Amino acid sequence: MLLLVFAASGCNEDNIDLDPIGDTEASFFNNETQMNQAVLGIYQKVGFFYTFRGGQNNWIQSIWLAPSDDLTTRQGHEYEFFQGLQGSLATLNNFYRFAYQLIARANVVLQKIEENGDFAYESQPELRDFHKGEALFLRAWMNFRLWNVYGTAPLVNERIVALENAYPPNSSGTELLDQVIVDLEEAAQLLPSSWNPEFRGRVTRNSALGLRAKALVFRGTVTGSEADFTAAIQNVDAMSGMELMPNYGDNFDAAMENNAESLFEFQANQQSGLNNTSLDNDSFAVVGDTGAYWGMFANRPSWIGNAIYTATESLKNAYESGDPRTEYIFDPTPGLRLNVRKYIRDGNWTNDPGGANGSSRNNPRILRYADILLIKAEAITRSGGSLSDALEIINQIRERARNSTLDGIPAVIPADRPISADRNQVLEWLFLERRLELAIEEGHRYYDLRRRHMAGEVDLTNWDWSSERNDAEWRSFNINFPLPDGEVIDNANMSQNLGY
Repeated sequence: MLLLVFAASGCNEDNIDLDPIGDTEASFFNNETQMNQAVLGIYQKVGFFYTFRGGQNNWIQSIWLAPSDDLTTRQGHEYEFFQGLQGSLATLNNFYRFAYQLIARANVVLQKIEENGDFAYESQPELRDFHKGEALFLRAWMNFRLWNVYGTAPLVNERIVALENAYPPNSSGTELLDQVIVDLEEAAQLLPSSWNPEFRGRVTRNSALGLRAKALVFRGTVTGSEADFTAAIQNVDAMSGMELMPNYGDNFDAAMENNAESLFEFQANQQSGLNNTSLDNDSFAVVGDTGAYWGMFANRPSWIGNAIYTATESLKNAYESGDPRTEYIFDPTPGLRLNVRKYIRDGNWTNDPGGANGSSRNNPRILRYADILLIKAEAITRSGGSLSDALEIINQIRERARNSTLDGIPAVIPADRPISADRNQVLEWLFLERRLELAIEEGHRYYDLRRRHMAGEVDLTNWDWSSERNDAEWRSFNINFPLPDGEVIDNANMSQNLGY
């Protein structure tokens, strides 16, 4: 009798033809609010690269901070001494996974704008272009990082909806950079010049032009294309309203986020009472870590031990005595291992002193105007342009440094570079200034060394990494880090990078 009752009720159309409890793909992406939520979902993934990952050496920033002559650690860290690099490393696997999740979100937004754009933006039609520009920028930023880490990671330009398309092959050469440059050209035509104050921190036309100029110079460095340098100069010249902040330290102050020098930042947030650093923060039903992790500079949490990062003697010695920038970068106490204070100096720790795990709402400045100005100077120098124009930019950066003293009285160091210099000397001054100005930020130092090695300008196999360890050895195949073993094993169209 029970079976008959269940059978009768189960076949009732009122019981089987039910509306979904929540949103489905068919019911979403249909208006400006939903499309805006989808775009913000791409930005949300950026945070995955900057939060505390719950264990020693698990923070993903190590991939771009550790492999250079700027920082060192006594911990056995593969990215510092280049031994033990393998496709099973959790950090490399997480970086890869998060990167393609971000790209997938961007590709979904781009697809839905194409499919639903005619009716989804009835109230605010201008958002259609803005959202497309944001998706293209964020995808380009991710591909730029993938090229600098793996070199040959797959290029995924469309949403994958069929199983036969789920196994893309390795990219080769500069294919990832090529797509970055294409995406950013379109993004620069679509993005607004600025956002209303409530949307500060979202990327703009200047963001796209700046990152495109950087990608062009990176590609031109390894291919020797003078056209790339010329295009980079044009991109920087097309930027408007950007300026260097009066004080160098303004760029790392929690009270000065998204300032006139900023082109792209991760919008770190104050930890809530429900903060849980063990959560991936990938579900709106949970509260994960939305702060930026700086504990590698402050021994937070205390059990990370030797995993702290220390500024190398090479970096400290690169500055002239009296350069005001050092006040914002280093603790001057002799022999101090916790000597890096960029982002954590004075009141820049939020959640005093940075929360139990060193998490803070102080935004990492991913792309800033000083970087792009030096990129323009490099493009001028490499393309045979006026060396006085390139030196004028270098001296603009150095002048700002002189005016950044704590007491407000301008210093005399660093002095302007002399106008009479040959092209090779100017190029070396440029890379030194990039090191001094951008120290301990977004992997600038290592990425510069990497591309210069590819161009034959430096030899990293003989480089002095200024490491506290005596076993640091960079080999030619380290130009690309290993791809995740699981991806290579599961994907017959994909091969592991050479040497791993």
